[in-house]
Amino acid sequence: MHYQVSKRPLAELLMLGLKVTRSMNAPLLRDLNDRARQGNPVRIGIVGTGYFGSGIVGRAERIPGLQPVVAANRTLEKAVAALRSAGVSAADITLAEEPSAAEAALLAGQRVVTSNLALPAQVSAVDVVMETTGDVAVGARVAADAIARGKHLVAANPETQATVGPLLKALADEAGVVYSDVDGDEPGILTDLVRYARGIGFPPVLAGNCKGVLKRYATPATQAEFATAHGLQPWIATAAADGTKLNCEMAVVANATGMPPASPGMTGVATSLETAVADLDRAGLLSQGPIVEYVFGIPNGVFVIFRADNEPAFQRDFEYLKMGRGPHYLLHRPHVLVHYTAPLSAAAAALYGCATVAPAGAPVAEVIAYTKRPLPAGTSLDGIGGFDCYGLVHRRDQAAGLLPIGLGRGATLLADLPQDAPIPLTGVDLSDVDPILLDLRRRQEGLFEMGTLPARGIAAAR
Repeated sequence: MHYQVSKRPLAELLMLGLKVTRSMNAPLLRDLNDRARQGNPVRIGIVGTGYFGSGIVGRAERIPGLQPVVAANRTLEKAVAALRSAGVSAADITLAEEPSAAEAALLAGQRVVTSNLALPAQVSAVDVVMETTGDVAVGARVAADAIARGKHLVAANPETQATVGPLLKALADEAGVVYSDVDGDEPGILTDLVRYARGIGFPPVLAGNCKGVLKRYATPATQAEFATAHGLQPWIATAAADGTKLNCEMAVVANATGMPPASPGMTGVATSLETAVADLDRAGLLSQGPIVEYVFGIPNGVFVIFRADNEPAFQRDFEYLKMGRGPHYLLHRPHVLVHYTAPLSAAAAALYGCATVAPAGAPVAEVIAYTKRPLPAGTSLDGIGGFDCYGLVHRRDQAAGLLPIGLGRGATLLADLPQDAPIPLTGVDLSDVDPILLDLRRRQEGLFEMGTLPARGIAAAR
């Protein structure tokens, strides 16, 4: 069977993708412009002003109809630097650690910086809280607090969504607010591409992410130079290199679309844009049912593959449209514009009550902790992006009795484990895991009858 994709140059494909995005965002941009003309911008409070968060501050400041009004970071200087880099003058920035002081400053036309990560959700003038720390426990705390206070919560934190996102979405629905991850990063743009394919009547059989490098045993030490060169924290660079970030992202897509992975950790076929359909079919992945997957060899972006063979007209039309002869066809979105697009998710939440990517109900996928090296009993795991473990996405039914990577930090091993072993829940003491995160996870498991965590915690039950 013959397969092919569009022969258009990559630059032309990129422009086509941008045109599609612009057309879909046209009403949003129009309404934001109206808010700008009315002097009533959507006001954003941002928690975390590292690489991603400072980028969001800078972009939100430049999009008409949006305004970053509170920047929260534990290192206060980074919050100040984010606003200053966005063009806000030093004279217009006020430090506030309490809601009353922040409210007064905003009323006077000032922007607020704070080291109090809970403050943005406590300020009535904030329409949307955006959280960008990447830390599972911080993300869970900020999200739960914002939702409880009736604030929309838009995060750049697939690690948190992969761990307790289904519960947070249920809590947000109950509170009448939005819980979502962002546009611009792979989970958001891939979920949008799945919606697009389904919307034109071609449900995908595979939703794919493109991975450049995988170093399963990467550590903060091996990634330190790269992290410094790119202004990242070493643990973030490590989570990207060892595949944990990818697996969390694809769990988010799985739980938003109902498309689980075919196997633990997915497959990772080496391919190219021109041969992806044939290579994935040869690997048996296009007949697995709707699944999430990743590939090596396509430089960047996300893609979906759908099948259309019910009517001869499809084959004729798609061949005329330079999509190939089918029956499988590939749609590729090459641009991953991260923080440049992320603020539009805050706008969609505030203006329309719409989530960019959020769980659709009970999870269909979990990200499970595996050992990076032989670990002795008594090891207190350092969690995502550390020296001890990496995460692989599983179907929910394959994850029973195993430790979610998002609960890894602080879990203590009760027995020796070899390298590359999935960590069993019966083999860890969870007493030192962040209590709010653990409570949210238990509530999630009760809500969806998942039953993988003990009711009181392993240490307390012994």
